[in-house]
Amino acid sequence: MPKHSNKHIREALRYADSKGWTVAKAGPRAHIWGTILCPESSREGCRIFVMSTPRDPERHARDIRRDVDDCPH
Repeated sequence: MPKHSNKHIREALRYADSKGWTVAKAGPRAHIWGTILCPESSREGCRIFVMSTPRDPERHARDIRRDVDDCPH
């Protein structure tokens, strides 16, 4: 699994990984750090964008955890 530079977001990504989500790092010139995809492999599957340098990393990590928990799949 790719590593994010912020420890709070790294922990949220580990949490998503433990729930079966897939972490995909974006390219080197992207504005986002990467994307996490829910276990649903169709187009209806959930997708969360992970920012590389969010204004409030702790809140962004909380939002990631919340979105993982709210996924209907």
